[in-house]
Amino acid sequence: MAGKRQSGSGRQRRLLGLLVAVAAVHLVTCPYTKVEESFSLQAMHDLLYHRLDVEQYDHLEFPGVVPRTFLGPLVIAVVSSPIVCMLSLLGTSKFYCQLTVRAVLGLGVIFGLWAFQKEVRRHFGATAATMFCWMTATQFHLMFYCTRTLPNVLALPTVLLALTACLQQRWARFIQLSALAILVFRAELSLLLGLVLLLLLCTRRLSVTRALRHAVPAGLLCLGLTVAVDSYFWRYLVWPEGTVLWYNTVQNKSSNWGTSPLLWYFYSALPRGLGSSLLFVPLGLVDRRAWALLLPALGFVALYSLLPHKELRFIIYTFPLLNAVAARGCAYLVNNYRKSWLYKAGSLLVTGHLLLNAAYSATALYVSHFNYPGGVAMQRLHELVPPRTDVVLHIDVAAAQTGVSRFLEVNGAWRYEKREDVQPGSQHMLAYTHLLMEAAPGHLALYRDTHRVLASIAGTTGVSLNLTRLPPFNVNLQTKLVLLERLLRPS
Repeated sequence: MAGKRQSGSGRQRRLLGLLVAVAAVHLVTCPYTKVEESFSLQAMHDLLYHRLDVEQYDHLEFPGVVPRTFLGPLVIAVVSSPIVCMLSLLGTSKFYCQLTVRAVLGLGVIFGLWAFQKEVRRHFGATAATMFCWMTATQFHLMFYCTRTLPNVLALPTVLLALTACLQQRWARFIQLSALAILVFRAELSLLLGLVLLLLLCTRRLSVTRALRHAVPAGLLCLGLTVAVDSYFWRYLVWPEGTVLWYNTVQNKSSNWGTSPLLWYFYSALPRGLGSSLLFVPLGLVDRRAWALLLPALGFVALYSLLPHKELRFIIYTFPLLNAVAARGCAYLVNNYRKSWLYKAGSLLVTGHLLLNAAYSATALYVSHFNYPGGVAMQRLHELVPPRTDVVLHIDVAAAQTGVSRFLEVNGAWRYEKREDVQPGSQHMLAYTHLLMEAAPGHLALYRDTHRVLASIAGTTGVSLNLTRLPPFNVNLQTKLVLLERLLRPS
């Protein structure tokens, strides 16, 4: 018995190592970030480097459309600070501190996934838990996003721990973590976690009185915490997630950033997010307990579909739930593979679908590598320009949105500016020694006589099929950004 326990423990450690390794590959392959991640990433930088000198924080100059909470970045910064301090003492580039804070976030998500996996193991068996880990590791989006400083990802560890507490029948913990996730991180989680709570109330596993006894104090505590902390950093009284909720639902201004058809989540986001694992979700319903995971997930997606603005990351919380159901379906086939040729064929499909998921993930990761020209441009700047050169760099919007962050401002003697109130070709722009800007021919023409092109940075414009090569596709690249260096100081 002891030998079996050691063997099982060894397998579990390898599965945990698999999740960590895959997340690390995604992090290293795509080390830069985009505009959606910028607030939390810049906040982590400022908390680590400016600490209580809030006037130096990036969000006061570039507040974004709506305020976001500092609580998530604050936790990540505190956990990361010993490593960041050590890297600073060693004189390492701040770029590695960016990798550090993202890695800490990724480990937080994996911690939540691992806790949830343990409950999958307890409810559905070891085979289902193993399949859950392999599905999660081979799917692209969850592993890709787990190190990205998006508000949704910052909420994900709390959501996973809340769902884990629910499966453990620890109702107080479930309600407290749900309050934290909803009131601090993402208000739309009231739909997902509210549906889970409604299911508990309808099945009489939890009474309304008991739910309120836990929910009211937890809600007041979480609301007070976010208002106190965020009002300090924003310099005015604010409940960030309440403001976001008002902006997205009552004012419906999120649609300014694009709209999608009503069923887009079902026919586009879920198939891409789950890959071929989606095919095994119906089979997982052979176990009646799987309905308790499936119904809140599908109900959340259906309700959230009513908002016109849609993005895959908005429903990322449902992926672990759906993966657990699909894993139960895969386990049903694998556990019965000796019974008939039909189960043997099904077991082959289980293995094949993991390979297909992995192939898709590898392709998507390779293409995504070209999506961050701003980050690449900052790296090229520090490679091409001697560190003792007097540099005053202007970063335009296109560059700032595709990878530039304060962590990449690695030369303390240089000045980096992202001013948006200067016109291309103006005297203000000519005062900068270097310009990082979009490769727009009309704007480049303004600097033909005053600057030279130091570097051109390509980015992807899409993928095209090419059956004459392996892999059978081409990544279409074109110049997205240019780095200009001033020739002569204007009079």
